Amino acid sequence: MSIKIPLDAPRLLVVEDDSLIGGLIVRWLSDEGYSCTRAASADEAMAYLRKHEVALVTLDIRMPGVSGLQCLKKIKQEFPDVAVLMVTGEGDTSIAIDALTSGAHGFLQKPTEQAELVIQVKRALDHRRMTLENRQYNLRLAEKVREQTAVIMAAHKETVGRLIRASLFRDEETGSHIRRTGEYSELLAMRAGWSSDDAALIHLAAPLHDIGKIGIPDAILRKPGRLTAEEMATMRTHTTIGAKMLAGSTLPMLQMAEEIALNHHEHWNGKGYPNRRAGFEIPESARIVAIVDVFDALSHDRVYRAAMSEDHVLEILREGRGQHFDPVLLDLFFEILPEIRNVVDSVPDDEFDGSDIGPLPVNAP
Repeated sequence: MSIKIPLDAPRLLVVEDDSLIGGLIVRWLSDEGYSCTRAASADEAMAYLRKHEVALVTLDIRMPGVSGLQCLKKIKQEFPDVAVLMVTGEGDTSIAIDALTSGAHGFLQKPTEQAELVIQVKRALDHRRMTLENRQYNLRLAEKVREQTAVIMAAHKETVGRLIRASLFRDEETGSHIRRTGEYSELLAMRAGWSSDDAALIHLAAPLHDIGKIGIPDAILRKPGRLTAEEMATMRTHTTIGAKMLAGSTLPMLQMAEEIALNHHEHWNGKGYPNRRAGFEIPESARIVAIVDVFDALSHDRVYRAAMSEDHVLEILREGRGQHFDPVLLDLFFEILPEIRNVVDSVPDDEFDGSDIGPLPVNAP
């Protein structure tokens, strides 16, 4: 009486050069409901595996030509999800241990007993199933994390965009400057060795560096000439105003924006404002923005002066090396100058309203 094999039964391959032993193993496994085929050599086994989806292989260690151990390594290289049980003769125990370290799920000694074979096969298939299910779960989880991260990033971008639009009502000439500052900052952060996630954060946070100008009176903010000493003192409060506006958030992006807003006018030599911090007392995010902010501000028209030539701007930056600017970061800025110029070309003035601060990686926290 023949056994009816379910259509969805796991496909098994018995690799055994002895036709009597191989036939017996095939019959035992078929009796258990598995779809089972025999291959007489390693080459025949590999050819079968390349044409069929196999869940488990029983593999004789001692075969003519390519050995079972060599075949195991080929199987694991090409078909890592296939479970393999090694079948060993007496005295092959040390080889069997080598096989286990090479990826085999277990081994059986000849003469093989039916009950032990069935137990080992079920155990190996269960282990394989759990491994595959765990992988699928992790893939689904990773996809869900990516989707949730994209939602969070969209919310962060919306937050930044709304704050920027609010600032543009007061300081409408700086719209494109805001976007370019974010893109420059990400480029320089990456060059300085930041992770892509952290660089994506500064891309979002840097555009808020001057958000505190919302609190500066129009008579000072839009004055078409030099400020008096008293007016300059008021203007400088935009750093503390901005930090207060952004303070208290649990979002890493807004936390970074707060430190940038407060510190981006500090100088490497300690002669900046508002707290006269120096060197590494200044957060690196603010040291990055200090460079790109000055570069972009001097390179573009302002209500109180025309844009300077690039050569003039770069000379001013060089003169500020180790004084105004972190010398190492400034050197890195010059190294990425071609990329900086690409940003200048891609974000011209008067073409940004705060509605989109630019393309960002979706994997930032």
